[in-house]
Amino acid sequence: MAKIASFPIKKDTDYWGRVAQAAVTDEGAFTELYEHFFPRVYKFLLKRTLDSTLADELVSDTFLRCFQHLKDYDPERGAFSTWLFRIAQNAMNKRYGSREFTTETAWDEAFDPAGPDSETPEQQALSAERSEALRSAIKQLPERQQKILEMTYWLEMKSNEIGEALGMAPSSVRVALKQARDSLRKILGEE
Repeated sequence: MAKIASFPIKKDTDYWGRVAQAAVTDEGAFTELYEHFFPRVYKFLLKRTLDSTLADELVSDTFLRCFQHLKDYDPERGAFSTWLFRIAQNAMNKRYGSREFTTETAWDEAFDPAGPDSETPEQQALSAERSEALRSAIKQLPERQQKILEMTYWLEMKSNEIGEALGMAPSSVRVALKQARDSLRKILGEE
C-alpha cells in the first residue's frame, strides 16, 4: 500500500486523488487504485452491456487508459472516481459510437451476478421477477433520479461524489435520492 501521508486518512475523494497522484510513479499506489475501483467499474460496465466478456474487455481498456493518462488527472477539476468512470463511459462510447450505450436486453434467466450460490432455482426465479419489477419501476423515474440511484447503489458513490459528477450540492443529491426511493415504493406498491 502506498504511503500517502503520515497520519490516518479517511478513504474519501481527497484520499483517492492523492493515491492517483502518487500512482504516476508508484506501482503500489496504482495497484491500490485498481483493487479498489475494479469491482465498481466492472459492475458499471456489466450493468450497461449485460455481457461479461465485453465488460471484461472494457474494464481492461479503462484501466489501460487510466494508467496511460494518470499524469493528466487533476484533483482540482474533480474526484478521481468521476475521472475514472468518465474513462469507462468513453471506452464504451468508443466501442458503440458517440451515443451513450445502454442495452434493453434482459438478463439471462439462469444468470444472477448478485445471487448467492445457495439459492434454489425457484428462489432465483422469484429474485429475477423482483429484479425485473425493480428495473421496470426505475425506468419510470426521471432520468436524474435514475442516475442518482445507479451511482448510489451500483457504483457505491457517496453523495458528494455524485453531486460533483452531476453538478449538484450533496444535500440536493440526498433529497433526490429520498424522493427516488419514495417514488419506487409507490410504484412497486401499486403493482
